Amino acid sequence: MEKVIMMIRYALLSLVVFIPACASSNGSAPPASASPRALAAVPESGLGAQTLAPGECGLFLWSRTNIDQFIFFSRALSGRAALRYGPDTLSLRQSQARGEIFGQFNTETVYGVDGGGTVVLSFEAGDALTGGQRIENGLLTRTDAGGWQTKLPVAGVRACQPE
Repeated sequence: MEKVIMMIRYALLSLVVFIPACASSNGSAPPASASPRALAAVPESGLGAQTLAPGECGLFLWSRTNIDQFIFFSRALSGRAALRYGPDTLSLRQSQARGEIFGQFNTETVYGVDGGGTVVLSFEAGDALTGGQRIENGLLTRTDAGGWQTKLPVAGVRACQPE
């Protein structure tokens, strides 16, 4: 079984803690360079504004470590998403949808990353809103092509543009 090393990045909003986890794919402990590599995944800025056509829905997620950072967007039924990861915006393509149906999304989705690796998004459905619903206890798990993992806690909404 792979060993996982966790380090606490910082706490925000009382009990909210960012925990990047690094795991090596060969079962040995990661090299000393794991800390800078994991910390480089923290988004320093967010995605730009997104628009929805009338009747269209989208999934909007913010980093729970910095609620000013809008870091994930997916347009319903598109099979695509964008993730702000460190200084880069990753283009994601859906490969699996699991869990419960949440509007036009699922509570667990696996994405392939252009250039290699995967991103798994899992969350719990929250309170209903006018034209959407809150997303609670969300977690984005990014596994790069080398097997390194970073976990980013997220919160957000599923929102639909009225027709």
